[in-house]
Amino acid sequence: MVTAVISDLHLGIGSGMDLLRRPELRSRLLAQLRGVEHVVLLGDSIELRDGPLEDALDTAAPLFEELGETLAGGRVTVVPGNHDHQLASSWLRRRRAERGARPLGLEQLSRPRHGDPLASLAHRMPGTELVLAYPGLWLRPDVYATHGHYLDCHNRVATFECIALAVIRTMMLSQPGSFREAEDYEAVVAPLYGAIHRIVQTRRGRKLASVGKLLVRRWERLLGFRGPNGHAGRMLGRGPPPSFERRPGLEAMLQVVDRLRIEADWVLFGHLHRRGEWRSGQGTRMLNTGSWVYEPAYIGVAATSSPYWPGACAFVRDGQPPELRSMLGRLTDEELRAGR
Repeated sequence: MVTAVISDLHLGIGSGMDLLRRPELRSRLLAQLRGVEHVVLLGDSIELRDGPLEDALDTAAPLFEELGETLAGGRVTVVPGNHDHQLASSWLRRRRAERGARPLGLEQLSRPRHGDPLASLAHRMPGTELVLAYPGLWLRPDVYATHGHYLDCHNRVATFECIALAVIRTMMLSQPGSFREAEDYEAVVAPLYGAIHRIVQTRRGRKLASVGKLLVRRWERLLGFRGPNGHAGRMLGRGPPPSFERRPGLEAMLQVVDRLRIEADWVLFGHLHRRGEWRSGQGTRMLNTGSWVYEPAYIGVAATSSPYWPGACAFVRDGQPPELRSMLGRLTDEELRAGR
């Protein structure tokens, strides 16, 4: 069994720098996925904060169609993140309405129903099973994968989203130590994600959101938590594993692992757009799958050696450590800019 894990595609992003909207780059990825039986899209696969839901689904459709052809008889699992939380919203509402429903655990699997956002994409890949998993899934008994958006409830970086979640937590009289189940995190993050989604469904709301996103990115770069001068970590298996010191996002993710009692040797996640592999003081191996968004402001002059260089994919095979591999080969910075 071979599982490929990619995250943060942001298909439909307003900047147009979602690389897998480009046919020639999809071909590069899909050629290397032949023989893979299971592909996991580990959150923020579809950008639902930059425009109407229908437009984003239309932008994502070619990739899903081609994945269906490549994996004919296999499975594609979609794990929603913060930018595409709406993919799970209707399922979460149905689940809460069920009498006697058990609390949200580490892995719940479902198939899209008629009217769900993913249903239209499932129809485009009839020979391949499309599954929703939330908030994550077990790839092996020792490997767990989730998008990682819960870490924003603990992150010390002063971004809009982290600050907004802290405010919501305070309004709910919920202390940081109260996060013990996935339901606790959902109670805090879902209201914010739902509000952002509703705002961007209007033209005026999208303009406001665009300005807000620009300010957030500038603030992050100013603080040095993201960008070419940030802390790189180990990329694609090279170099010694760094400590968690001065890495707020990694520390926050480790808190999620601890609070949700994720007993895994490996935890795969995205969200930070910063590919790399780290070992925590407790021995858990953390592997971030990076993104497929070209972000020149974060890459800097380091280009392909930057942890923000896009196009990574993690391969999980039976009996072997997960392998993080670059899928864009020798493409240059100029070639990625060409699609801008």
